Amino acid sequence: MGYCSCGNWVDEGGICSHCGRALTYEDPEEEDELPAKMGDLECIQESLVSLDENGNIAGYIVGASLNEADPSEVSVPVDNYEQALALFRSLLPADANPAVSGKTYTLNMVNEMNEPEGQAVFAESTAPGLIATLSISAKGAKVSSVRFVSTSAWPENSSAMEEYLEDYYYLGAEIEITENKGASTGTYVVIREWTPQEAGIMIRFSGDTFHTNTITGDGMNQTNCSSVNTTQTVSRVLHQGQNYEYFVKKWGPRHNWPSLDNRYMTKKTSKGGFLNGTKYWHFVNLETGEEIKLTDNLYSNKSYYKVYIYWFVPNGDKVKYW
Repeated sequence: MGYCSCGNWVDEGGICSHCGRALTYEDPEEEDELPAKMGDLECIQESLVSLDENGNIAGYIVGASLNEADPSEVSVPVDNYEQALALFRSLLPADANPAVSGKTYTLNMVNEMNEPEGQAVFAESTAPGLIATLSISAKGAKVSSVRFVSTSAWPENSSAMEEYLEDYYYLGAEIEITENKGASTGTYVVIREWTPQEAGIMIRFSGDTFHTNTITGDGMNQTNCSSVNTTQTVSRVLHQGQNYEYFVKKWGPRHNWPSLDNRYMTKKTSKGGFLNGTKYWHFVNLETGEEIKLTDNLYSNKSYYKVYIYWFVPNGDKVKYW
């Protein structure tokens, strides 16, 4: 019949002799894409930092860490309160509706099951050089606070490496990655330049089409795939300004990009216990930015694609990418 999720082959009986899980046939033609919702904390956190496989901060997507004693504190330069508020709102899920009291915004966060998971509070600051703060109180949060620092008070960091980024990591630059640091080696294109506010982004597409019924019993091959939020960020960036005209309509066809209107692999989640639980795979449609969830079904034959994504920032005398 096929492989069980524990990796053992299951034959005609339909019961895995190793874990006892019963496999049921589902007609792939009848399989529907399921609605998917990212938890508020997950969305905010993935908008601010990237995590490594051990759950530690691998890099800062927004701003930087200026407090060596507390890597959970993020600082970002802004010109005024309105810019800080706009950046705060960009971190939230599209359907988030924080309570407003003057210049204080309070979001009672919920997870993807609509269960409470903590609070995020954005407030104007009166401290010298500090325009606003964001405090995040939640179990398991990797970021505890964000400091929106006045641009005039931001540390002077002009360096040869920043000038190097301007000269060589410009919009549309092709970057050859020879060392795999979580995505893939090969030729990438810069779709967003680095600024003190935001990490730069470079991407490349796999030239292969993958199918959900050709992988091992543990499901689809997630190797080198980015998070839902990171993949949605790529979708947004590709639709900003003239990016779509240049990258999607001109650069993409010359470099054999697949259509953005496809499923692009991100992550795997599970619900329930080991024997009776259900596993799901999450994708993003790069054309719409929509998250798509599919049940990990041994008999499903859905096609999907991979986009490899690296963030990059100046780091001393090197370019750090992850």
